[in-house]
Amino acid sequence: MVALVASPAYSRDWPDAGGWSIAESDDSCGMVSEYEGKGETELVVLVGLDGKVALSIKNADWSPVDGQKYQMDFLLNGTSYGGGAAIGVAEGYKKGFVATFGEDFGRDFTAGSSLQIYRGETLVDQLSLKGTAAGMAMVRRCLAAIRADKSAAQREKQRYAHIADDPFAVKQTEMEKLQFGVNSAKPRSLPAAWVSDADYPSAAQRERRQGVTGYKLEVNADGQATSCIVTSSSGHPDLDEAACRLIPRRARFSTGGLYESKVTWRLPE
Repeated sequence: MVALVASPAYSRDWPDAGGWSIAESDDSCGMVSEYEGKGETELVVLVGLDGKVALSIKNADWSPVDGQKYQMDFLLNGTSYGGGAAIGVAEGYKKGFVATFGEDFGRDFTAGSSLQIYRGETLVDQLSLKGTAAGMAMVRRCLAAIRADKSAAQREKQRYAHIADDPFAVKQTEMEKLQFGVNSAKPRSLPAAWVSDADYPSAAQRERRQGVTGYKLEVNADGQATSCIVTSSSGHPDLDEAACRLIPRRARFSTGGLYESKVTWRLPE
């Protein structure tokens, strides 16, 4: 919830209520008010779908450190909400803190008349609360709209729950392994002989370049390779190109399917 105070992701507009601006994020709704006076304090109250409340208070004259914890006490309508840690936040030219509370704070805030904040014995700010009942009523409407949207999205998701998101993300079926699985094609000759030292590209040899090219062949029913793709590069395009150019010409298989292996390009002694 703290993150939502820092950077709300609004999804629709709500009318002001009781002098408060109403804002919506992905899973919370909030009310915002600005006060005249020292540093023009900004008060943001966010209520999550779980009923918990995040209180953000910022002021242009303050200097809390972003992310640092502060021991704060809150006097709301004469009721003390103290002993909790507030987290420093710094956004733009105003700095302040965020504190979180349970549902009881939200209920008390709805009947708001005044809010005093203390750090130890130092009065941080005192804010007159007006129109909180109307503001919180609009917040509850906002939360109801979010819940309705999420319920509709869940119902829509359940309509297609029996269909796989990506049927090709699963492992090959047993039949696919038999018919098309890697190395289902059986070589008739020794794979190590398909590429020799004589095939080393001259430029790569001069520049003393080495590497390992991974490749995959598609083999037809006659045992001939019909295609070659590089599955892992040696880091040198000319070495990779040579592998996929030479191997299909020389490789012969007794069965069709796929064949996957590697060519190690090592400079001749």
